[in-house]
Amino acid sequence: MSISDHSYEVIDLLAHERGLTRNKLNLSDRLLHDFGMDGDDAVDFFNSVHERFGTDLTHLHEHWSEHFGPEGFSLWNGLVIIPAAVIGGAVAGMTGLSAFWGFVIAVVLLATGFWAMRRWGPPDTTVPITVAEVVAAVGSGSWPSRPQR
Repeated sequence: MSISDHSYEVIDLLAHERGLTRNKLNLSDRLLHDFGMDGDDAVDFFNSVHERFGTDLTHLHEHWSEHFGPEGFSLWNGLVIIPAAVIGGAVAGMTGLSAFWGFVIAVVLLATGFWAMRRWGPPDTTVPITVAEVVAAVGSGSWPSRPQR
């Protein structure tokens, strides 16, 4: 794929939005999976794309939840964070450890819980959007529609 003027502009915009340098971005990079762009960050980026290039993003917005999740706290995170905090505090309290050690225990439990959720939790079903797809949409003036399933 040849690098067009649009790709330079989209990469510059993305680098600015994510606080990265241009050389850290590739056309094959995925917005959510590689840059952690989700929720309000994704909304802000695509609003910037629309404002700067006038790209019609109607079809993207129709299928937004297939590509990005909501901003903030998810139920799955709560299933790990709350028990870790309670157990960490309880262990520290029952053993006479300071609050600092209760915090350390909670962090270790959190890390273990998130690892377990990533490994055995619900599968990631989001459909990735690459930088190249954003460049193509800017070049054509609109996000592509997709065939009905």
